[in-house]
Amino acid sequence: MRSKILILICLFTTLVSAQQKSVIKGILLGHDKKPMPLADVHLIKAPASQSFAGVQVNRDGAFRIETAETGLIVAEFTGVNHGALDIPLLIEKPATIDLTVSLATYAYFDDPAELKLMSDRTDFAFERAQPMQKQPDGTFTIDVETINPTLSYQVFGAERNSRSINGTQSDRYEFDGSGDYRSIVNVKGGKVRIVFDPKKTVRSTAEVEFKFGDPSSPIAKIAEIQQEMTKREILWSTAVTEYVKGGNDFKKFKYDWSASQAGILARLNKENDPLVRQMLLMDYVDTKAKNATSADPAIGARLFKEIPPDSKLWMMPTLPLLNAAGELSGDENAHRQYLDSFLDKNPEMELKTNLIMNQLVSSRLQGDEKSFRLYYDMALKHFGGTDFAKAVQARFTPASNILTGNQLPAFRVKALGDSTKIYTNDTFKGKTVLLDFWATWCGPCVEEMENLQKAYEKFKSKNFEILSLSLDRSPDDVVKFRHDKWKMPWLHTFVTGDEKLTTAFEVVGIPHPILVDGTGTIIAVEEELRGSNLDATLSKFLDSKK
Repeated sequence: MRSKILILICLFTTLVSAQQKSVIKGILLGHDKKPMPLADVHLIKAPASQSFAGVQVNRDGAFRIETAETGLIVAEFTGVNHGALDIPLLIEKPATIDLTVSLATYAYFDDPAELKLMSDRTDFAFERAQPMQKQPDGTFTIDVETINPTLSYQVFGAERNSRSINGTQSDRYEFDGSGDYRSIVNVKGGKVRIVFDPKKTVRSTAEVEFKFGDPSSPIAKIAEIQQEMTKREILWSTAVTEYVKGGNDFKKFKYDWSASQAGILARLNKENDPLVRQMLLMDYVDTKAKNATSADPAIGARLFKEIPPDSKLWMMPTLPLLNAAGELSGDENAHRQYLDSFLDKNPEMELKTNLIMNQLVSSRLQGDEKSFRLYYDMALKHFGGTDFAKAVQARFTPASNILTGNQLPAFRVKALGDSTKIYTNDTFKGKTVLLDFWATWCGPCVEEMENLQKAYEKFKSKNFEILSLSLDRSPDDVVKFRHDKWKMPWLHTFVTGDEKLTTAFEVVGIPHPILVDGTGTIIAVEEELRGSNLDATLSKFLDSKK
């Protein structure tokens, strides 16, 4: 009898334990609705970035993963030759979630200019990536020597979103821990030739898809709304790029989201679940953040009233909507009160400090001193005396000095590669000089290189100079970059670690361009010197010069 009781107790305990876990299961496929060579599902507890659980998908695409965690769980779906897909799952209590997911292929360059190899031979260090040689047939090759029986590698430069991805030559694959995969090839005789063939890359226009077994559940609805916002971001970014390429001012850009707004309001009127309603309010305000031609101010006010400051929805990439809601509502007091409440009541310290820091950087770069002052004061009010507040005070100043019309701060830097040559303010007296804080690891900086190169060639005969101030890990990174990619035939210096200089020049993000005239007066900054605006701005000041 005693043994039967013990068995019953164990069985009851097992059942209770099982009921306390959520089960996330389903099918993960590629763009063609077929299983991929290797695929995985990982769970990440927001706002962290590292996964706490994961499973390798079965050969037929089936997966099953259990977790006792609740709150905002991000399910990351990955597969060889495909981009990762993150699906937010807001789990308030243990649940069973069925999902069918198909991924989209990587966005490859049609004709990549250069590729680099990252491998276990160099610990996958980006700064030690080896250039591959482009062959007449369009392939890229590199010979690698290793004493190991296999070589694990990734290719950088083939994918438009700057991902390091698996190659087209593989004997098998392994997950890299960051959403992509590594190719593994067998080595014979201590040497292997790696060939990347763009023609063998898996390409498709099929978009990501996911379907919930219960599409009417709040979990499913919230995930689908988040996906709508992701698609809106892509559409908006593309439209902005085309608008700016046409020589237009981004600040004047508007987009007609009226159809989306009408659909959101229709769903909002029918929805009863509080969390889904909150997500729909965020969805509507997101159209305002994406330069909506018009939007209803009442929705901004409703966001502040209906979404609690400690809502788990703020752990999605939704924090910028706080400012957008304030702008939409037009109620500065409500905006400030909500921020105060958010910083007091939200339990996630990382979330709060990220909000403060991101807004300080963004508002400073955009020259929005009003917004900058708001978040600076918030940082000192809510975090005064902490290391975070001290870091804010050390890195930022309440009033910007790097503004049009101000004198450039005094500086003294050594020429890159020649420590005997010194550049100071006096070096550029009588010249128009563009000071550009940048780094080879900064994607937006590299994207500006073509514009800088064209501008230098066009205006160098008009008493114009460029001084690039590198914030790379090593001066060698700049040397290699100039040898392998852009020549950058102007002046260079290396300023990593020079906090006095970067503080004086208010470098809170890069690229950080500053244009100065022959008297040392700042005549243009930031967006005026980015993209197509660079040529227009330089023409304004230099075309009249001989």
